[in-house]
Amino acid sequence: MSASFVRSLGSESGVQTNPLQDDSELPAGTNSDQIIATMLRATRGRIDKAFKVNSGNVKKLLGKGESLRASELNEAWVQVVESLNNGAYEAVVSRLSTSAAVLSWIVVTPAAAEGTGFTFSVSPDEPAPGFFLAFRHLDCFNDGIKVRFRAEENRVAGAQAANSVITLQILDANDEKLSEYTGSLVRGAKDDSGNSIYLPEVIEMRTDSLELVTGAIESVAVTSDAYGYNESFQEKWAESATLIYFVEGGTAYTTDDYVRAREQLQGTQFDYGYIASCGSKAPALIAQLVQLAYETNIQLKVDIPGSLNAEESINFIEQLNLGASTTAHLIHAFWHPAKASDPTGINGKIYLGTSALNAAYCCARNAIKNSKGFSKKNYPIAGREWKVNRSGIVQTYTPTKQELSALARAKINPVTYEVYSGGGRYVWRDSLTCAMVDSSLKKLIAVADMSCSIDDAISRFGKDILQLPMKIALKRMNDYLTQLFKDAQASDWLVPSSDPEMGGNAWKFVVQPDSTRPYEKMVVQYKLRYDGTTRQIENTQTLSR
Repeated sequence: MSASFVRSLGSESGVQTNPLQDDSELPAGTNSDQIIATMLRATRGRIDKAFKVNSGNVKKLLGKGESLRASELNEAWVQVVESLNNGAYEAVVSRLSTSAAVLSWIVVTPAAAEGTGFTFSVSPDEPAPGFFLAFRHLDCFNDGIKVRFRAEENRVAGAQAANSVITLQILDANDEKLSEYTGSLVRGAKDDSGNSIYLPEVIEMRTDSLELVTGAIESVAVTSDAYGYNESFQEKWAESATLIYFVEGGTAYTTDDYVRAREQLQGTQFDYGYIASCGSKAPALIAQLVQLAYETNIQLKVDIPGSLNAEESINFIEQLNLGASTTAHLIHAFWHPAKASDPTGINGKIYLGTSALNAAYCCARNAIKNSKGFSKKNYPIAGREWKVNRSGIVQTYTPTKQELSALARAKINPVTYEVYSGGGRYVWRDSLTCAMVDSSLKKLIAVADMSCSIDDAISRFGKDILQLPMKIALKRMNDYLTQLFKDAQASDWLVPSSDPEMGGNAWKFVVQPDSTRPYEKMVVQYKLRYDGTTRQIENTQTLSR
């Protein structure tokens, strides 16, 4: 059909219709506050970068877990699985590894009798010429994988002919299919639409966890064990036994190993809203998580071993010196002196931290938003409504009144049995951050949660308006902050301030060009009065005459 317009007019007569302009876009939120992050020891999972797991694939990607009797490091796996079953949408994990870890090539070589079978082997070095296929499986399964492939029958002029197109399958040690790819062994091969069907390129377009190279042999012979069908009309496959291609190299992690894991979480493209220590007792690991919290402005939840008594718990926290962090309000410490049945069924009754479970409950709460896009982050995960939903809980230590006071001064939140009007339950008894303050909003977890959300929203919007003209950017930021703070106050995050400078308002901000660099730098300053949390109640009864 002949168009009635052009996209660009010169000097001629005509109609120019420009592409649609979109001024309707609104700042969009993310679900990052429904995702947790951690570093952990696992039996599966890539070691070169952080990756995501969810409740449906966690055992496939992280392995089936191992007993805590074998290693206390296995608690992290239990906590991650439990959190994904209790509200966390996803978990971003960085798998710990040492310099002794070895990821080998899986090599497929033609058998001695040409055109029949194939042999499968593992090589730490890139294979020499003469192989059929070679690849590296970057998901690093400690328990190994199986490989199999086949070629369909290929008829040319009515006769069977060699086929250059194969189907490759990767299976775990239990014969569960992990992935399947079909492509050609011939470089430059294309389908009818002109798309590449060269097997390495097919794989590259679908995943980055498999690196495959092909050898000089470009087809599967008719006589091969991987060609066509057998006499019973069943598919013929060239299959390997379980190939142990990855060696973990032990679990004696060094500070460098923790630094590498922290950098992977810090540099990942995946968003997350909470960090959990998942029961780790390693000061060097926790130190890196504290650094991660500082670098990302994301809250960190730390476990104190449940086997410790109150005094030992205080000593544990004091040795970590979490309050010395410049962002100590982002760090929250939990102590759960109780044993419970392992929610994953691998162990019996165990001491199990609650950092990931608390983060999971935060995620579940955050998934429910009001009409303005705000969730109930002004409600901390503590008290009557948030019980630990594990079975077979037996509290092994009951702190005294004086110990509870000492724990609060040390910024430790006990997770213990409490009695309420509807009966007793195990709950997070308090909601204090590790900030070394006494009378300040900074000490409250709910305030840390809300302030992190506000900071994140403003930072993301700031990225959106970078490189715009200064006048336009200033107006957009002013408009955005006005609406954001109005909505926050309407959602009960903010309340009127008693500070004379605030003039009875709940919020106040200034957006202006920097006085020393007015052509390129915008300064955004905002002052907010968050609602607090009821931690203490004093009752007094007076007898009247």
